[in-house]
Amino acid sequence: MTDEEKLLSGSQAAEFLGVKSATLYAYASRGMIESQPGENARERSYRMSDLIRLRQASRGFKSPKEQEAAVWTGPVIKSAITEIREDGHRYRGQSAIDLARADKPFEEVVDLLWEAGGNPVQWKRIKPLPLPKELKLLASRDADFLDLLKLMLVTAEMDDPVSRKLLSSDVFDTARRLIVTMAMVVGLPNKRDKFIADGPFPIAQTLLAALSGNKSKEKAQAINSALVLCADHELNASALAARIAASCDASLYSCVESALGAFSGSMHGSASRRAEDIVTTSLKFKTATAWLKDYLRQFESLPGFGTDLYEEGDPRAKILISAAQAVSSKNTHLKRLLEIVDCVRDQLGLEPNLDVGLAAISYALALPAGAGSTIFAVSRSSGWIAHAIEQRMYGGVIRPRARYIGKSS
Repeated sequence: MTDEEKLLSGSQAAEFLGVKSATLYAYASRGMIESQPGENARERSYRMSDLIRLRQASRGFKSPKEQEAAVWTGPVIKSAITEIREDGHRYRGQSAIDLARADKPFEEVVDLLWEAGGNPVQWKRIKPLPLPKELKLLASRDADFLDLLKLMLVTAEMDDPVSRKLLSSDVFDTARRLIVTMAMVVGLPNKRDKFIADGPFPIAQTLLAALSGNKSKEKAQAINSALVLCADHELNASALAARIAASCDASLYSCVESALGAFSGSMHGSASRRAEDIVTTSLKFKTATAWLKDYLRQFESLPGFGTDLYEEGDPRAKILISAAQAVSSKNTHLKRLLEIVDCVRDQLGLEPNLDVGLAAISYALALPAGAGSTIFAVSRSSGWIAHAIEQRMYGGVIRPRARYIGKSS
């Protein structure tokens, strides 16, 4: 066996790369390296050849910390919107965790992100965008929620002449109308001509009514918590997509479309659906422990668990899981999800992240599959808009450079 064919344990691989174990796991979950089952369910082995390739690709970083951050690749952009701290993220200096715990209405949090004044009347007078017949036809064919939102954005832009003017006085009303309509559109697959009652509803109630037909203010509070916590999370892939589009003078709708395209991938906004899938699969086993043992024989990545940003666990997940338990403790899927959380924590030392929190809310409210990702998208659109506006204020086109690592003649 050559050196490149050798298999290293997780601790050996992390030491070889000079990174933390959590970062090694992030590399594997993103497909940057492969792994094989170790001697027991808690261990994985890594090919030396993969580790050598990854280390060679990391050459040029100035410090071990910079190399460790390579998993979060991309440009560094100055922003005054969201700061990520160990105890949670902050919107313009205010703790998002505290805002959620205080039951702050999502609309007020959005206005905080946009620095738009925060007058509730401004939201109540907003009327949704007209919905084309084609959108309703697509919805009748069991379309994916995120696909509906994409089509809505494309068709809505055709009837909105001011959407390109991100720095005009009308941009906030345009943005509010966009978010209200997104919340309504997700009700189309429910095959009701009038999928929300006469409003004006807060966005959380609109989403609950659209997704389930329920109009309970108490249950809508759980969705409001999710909306508040998901509104923004610094410069992630979708926010960067929105900023790149804005830097190129794209319209407001195009900025959100660009962000939604990145968001819809299974490694970003659709990860909540993957968390739902593992719960469904696990119910074929008598216990969460039996399922996890079988799962780890086949896969390295475990959707919904672990994050490099919070060493003590994702605080967003903790709040949403608590909110879900307060709404319902009898849902079979929610019970199994909580069993999986305990099992993964005990056996792998991993804490749940936002994706599990969103799945918990969906189960507690008996929402359709994929609802967690939908709530996430409607909420995060407010952050994308904030980034688009800020980028337009800064000016200039975002044009990252590549560091060539291929063959030289």
